[in-house]
Amino acid sequence: MIRNKLFLLACVLFAACKNDQAPAPVSGGVNCDVAKITTAYVFASIQANCTSRGCHPGGNSPAVADFSTADKLKTYINTHRSMFELRVTGPQADMPQTQAFPALSQGMKDSIACWIAHGLPDQ
Repeated sequence: MIRNKLFLLACVLFAACKNDQAPAPVSGGVNCDVAKITTAYVFASIQANCTSRGCHPGGNSPAVADFSTADKLKTYINTHRSMFELRVTGPQADMPQTQAFPALSQGMKDSIACWIAHGLPDQ
């Protein structure tokens, strides 16, 4: 079972690396005026960093936010935008909360913030 989860995580990470429309999540420097960040790119990143770790997978997850599908992620952001920005993309962001997992890079935070600023575009 763990082997299957690791394989699934590797597939998600591999798929995230294949998105040609989004810039790589480097440390800062995302130019939001020209960047084309898509739902698929952000969702793959959320899957790798938030749902695969058992925090926001939906179902009987310990956290209220359900990021198990791209639509649920978008609904949560549309309903709780200021909280999401504060906890995920803001300068004092505290997600993921556990020290067992690395924090999102500044580039990833910037990419997600850019996607939100552009209205959560699918394309």
